[in-house]
Amino acid sequence: MEDLYLSWIEQVKKGIEKWGNVVLEMKPRLIIISGMGGSGVVGDYILALSYNRSDALPVIVVKNYRLPMYVNEKDLVFIISYSGNTLETRHAFYEALKKNAEVVAITSNGVLAKEVKEKNIPLIMITPGLVPRTALPEMLYAVLGVLDTSGIHIVSKGEAEQALSFIEDEIKNIIEEAYSIATFIHKQGGNLVIATHTPLEVLALRGKNEFNENAKIPVKVEVIPEWAHNDIVGWENPYTGRWTILTIVNNDDQIGLKLIEFMESIYREHGFPVRRIELKGTSLLEKLLYGSLLLGLASIKLARIRGLDPLQTKSIIRYKSFIDTVLQPR
Repeated sequence: MEDLYLSWIEQVKKGIEKWGNVVLEMKPRLIIISGMGGSGVVGDYILALSYNRSDALPVIVVKNYRLPMYVNEKDLVFIISYSGNTLETRHAFYEALKKNAEVVAITSNGVLAKEVKEKNIPLIMITPGLVPRTALPEMLYAVLGVLDTSGIHIVSKGEAEQALSFIEDEIKNIIEEAYSIATFIHKQGGNLVIATHTPLEVLALRGKNEFNENAKIPVKVEVIPEWAHNDIVGWENPYTGRWTILTIVNNDDQIGLKLIEFMESIYREHGFPVRRIELKGTSLLEKLLYGSLLLGLASIKLARIRGLDPLQTKSIIRYKSFIDTVLQPR
C-alpha cells in the first residue's frame, strides 16, 4: 500500500493537468463540500486553506447524509465520493439537487458517476483503483482547480505547481522520517495523541484517521488554544498512564510554536514521551501535503511493524452493510 501514497506526485500532476476542466459562471454565496472518510477530508483542507484569505467565501464541511437547511440555489456544493457509492454522500447529492444548488461532483466511478452523467452535471473523474484515503491530492486539486478558474481564489495554479516541486524534492526525507515516527510509536506502546495548534487541526484529524484505518489504533486529537480550556485538566488524573504524544508544529507561526512548547511541557510533566513533527514547506498547501504524506506513510509503517494489513478495514465493511439497511439513497 506504500506505493499508493508514493503515487501522490503523479496525482498532483494529474490535478494540475485537469486544472480548469470545470469552470463555473456563478459567484456563490457559500461553498459546501460533502464527503465521508477519505473523501470528506478534502473539505477540511479547503476550509483550512481558505481560513487566512480575506477574499475567500465561507466554506461549510458536511460529513453527513444531510445538507444544512439553509443551502439554496445561490450555493455551490461539491459532492465528493471516491468510490461513487457512498450512501451518505449520494443522499447529500440528491438533497443538493432538490435545493437547486450548483453541484460539482468528484469521483472515480460508481453510481454517482452514472447519475451525474445522466443529469449533465459538472463532473471531474479521478484515477480509479486507489484506496480512497490515498487519493487525497487528486481530489483536493480537483476542488482547488474548479475554484481558482471560477474566480474563487484559495490556491492559485502557480502555488499548486510549486507544491508539486516541493513534494518531489522532499519525498526521500518524508519516507525516512515516516519510518522513524512509526518506530517511535511502536516502541513507546502507549495510546496515541496527536497534538497541534490551530489552524493545523485538519492535519491532526487526517493523521488520526490514517492511524485508525491503517494501523488499527484509536487516536486522540488535541488542539491548542482550545486544549488549554479543557483537555489540559483531563491529564491531571487519567485512568491509564500509557500515552504517546506526537506534536505537529508550523515553525513559521511563532505563537503556535510557543503554544506547542507549552503543551509539550505539560505532557512531559506527566511522564509521556513526546516527538515533534516540524512541517516543511513555504505555503500552507505545501505544509499540509508534507504532513499528510508523512503521517500516512508512518501509519502504514506502523501497521507493517505490528504485522497488520493496512488495507483491511473489517469494521468499516460491517458498517456499510448496516447502513444499507438504514439509509435510503433517495
